[in-house]
Amino acid sequence: MFRGSVLVCALLFSAPTLWQALVDQSISVDAALVRFLIAIPVAAVLLGLVRAAMRKQPARPEQQRPHSSHASAGGEPRGS
Repeated sequence: MFRGSVLVCALLFSAPTLWQALVDQSISVDAALVRFLIAIPVAAVLLGLVRAAMRKQPARPEQQRPHSSHASAGGEPRGS
C-alpha cells in the first residue's frame, strides 16, 4: 500500500498535532487523525518527487555523426 518511509514522513509532519491531541489534550484526537491522514498523500507526493529526481537515468548512446554524401569517393573536392 504505502511505503514505510511515507508513513514515517507523514508521522513526522503531523507529530506536533498528535502531541497536542494525546499529551496536551488541547485538540481532539479526531482532528489529529484527520491531519495525519491528510499528511500521508502529501508525504507520498513529496517522496515520490525525491525518488524521481534521484533515479539514475539510462546511459545515452553517443550521437553518431551523419555521413556526408558530398565528399567524393577519392577524397578529392569536386569541381576543380
